[in-house]
Amino acid sequence: MSVISNTPRQEDDRTGNRGGTGRVISLGEVAADIMISVGQLPHPGGFSFADRNYMTVGGSYGTLQAAARLGVESQHAGVIGNGPWATMIRMAMERDGITHIGQDRLDEDSGFRVIVGDGGTRKTVIVSYGAEAHGEADAFDMIEPAPGDVVQISGNTLVNRTASAVYAFLRRTDAHWADYGDGLGGSEGDRHHLLADETAALGVKPGGAETDGHMSEAEQSDVERPPRRPFHLVFNPMGMSGHLNDSLLETLILARPIWSCNKEEARMLAHRLGVAITEPEPITVNGSTDAAMPELCDGLGAVLDAPLIVRTGATGAWLWEPGDDGDADGSSLMHIEGYATKALHTQSAGRCHTGALCAMLARGANLEDAVELANAATSIAVSRANEGSGAPECPTMEEAMALVAG
Repeated sequence: MSVISNTPRQEDDRTGNRGGTGRVISLGEVAADIMISVGQLPHPGGFSFADRNYMTVGGSYGTLQAAARLGVESQHAGVIGNGPWATMIRMAMERDGITHIGQDRLDEDSGFRVIVGDGGTRKTVIVSYGAEAHGEADAFDMIEPAPGDVVQISGNTLVNRTASAVYAFLRRTDAHWADYGDGLGGSEGDRHHLLADETAALGVKPGGAETDGHMSEAEQSDVERPPRRPFHLVFNPMGMSGHLNDSLLETLILARPIWSCNKEEARMLAHRLGVAITEPEPITVNGSTDAAMPELCDGLGAVLDAPLIVRTGATGAWLWEPGDDGDADGSSLMHIEGYATKALHTQSAGRCHTGALCAMLARGANLEDAVELANAATSIAVSRANEGSGAPECPTMEEAMALVAG
């Protein structure tokens, strides 16, 4: 395998405030999207005509693009390959002002996804992995977040070989693992544990361990909270929490990132962690399920013991925060209203919300203000549609702030 590492740029002020704005660094995967619209999906072995098609860049790219449009330096730390799909990705990054600081893999192209829409609310997705999914355990060894930076991790990166690099990054930058010394680097030490075989990164429980993927309350009470890291860590599960192996999920929980997910992802994670929630969730006369949100956020937040953001579409988002020193009794829950708009396209809106959230955190905002601005940015985004892909278009910081102020 041929890999070239792009070291982060060093011309910025590394004293901590970076002029008041940190960077948004994504460890997520970026791949090409081939979007096809058909009148009806064919049966197996059948045939169907495409009404239209469009090629764009997907994965975590939408998160970086949103942060860049809000005026924050955005960097992609994932692996990019060598070939036509990789060229398309690099051109998009150059156009949107996103810097690639990760590895360049020379022996294969980046991957792509075929996304087929048939006019319904759901789309059929076929994934062909490439360089972005074949990172080794040392893929993020060169990433050194500065104080004030925001590191974003996507659940899509945790279901293939590159998950080993995320695992190594979390252990290297988390005080929970400080006692293990120098054996935590991605290139050495944990390699045998991370990828004894590739099934460890594909959701297979390691060693046949009979564990449900979370610690008991007694075990959690024995875990000493680590010192606050100098940078923000944001994780959005992307519906992948049910596919993570137990060791990786436990490491994520111990890292105590800011969890950002939609309601379906939050409920999936709650089921995985054994959180007791009402089934089916209650629905009000107007069709809203927000009445179930306090139970979901309080239960899931208490288990994660970390800030939790649950997006609920047009009604905004819920923010749960633990008390000082992880005191569950001191936790807070608030509903942050959304902004009414006529949505042209809502799929992929979560990437805009996450990108705006990361951008505001990099600017030094608190979580409440960051979620409010992200709600506004997403409201504007879904009212616009990319002419080709139909995906939401994230606004500028001035546009989002004008909506909040107005």
